[in-house]
Amino acid sequence: SPNKYVVSSMKDKSLYFFEFNKQMELNNLDRVEVSERVRDMRYNKNKLYLFLEDTASIGVINLD
Repeated sequence: SPNKYVVSSMKDKSLYFFEFNKQMELNNLDRVEVSERVRDMRYNKNKLYLFLEDTASIGVINLD
């Protein structure tokens, strides 16, 4: 089973979802534009919570 990851880029205002296979090769890189800086992220119960800077909002991504 691949290892799944997500990172945010404050400068690019985007999230990057990706996986590593058993040989530690990068697979399935997907960029998702958020349109503002993500200050922090938390994962809980298959949801990703984004703490956004410009609008002082919380975004929720359902990862089902």
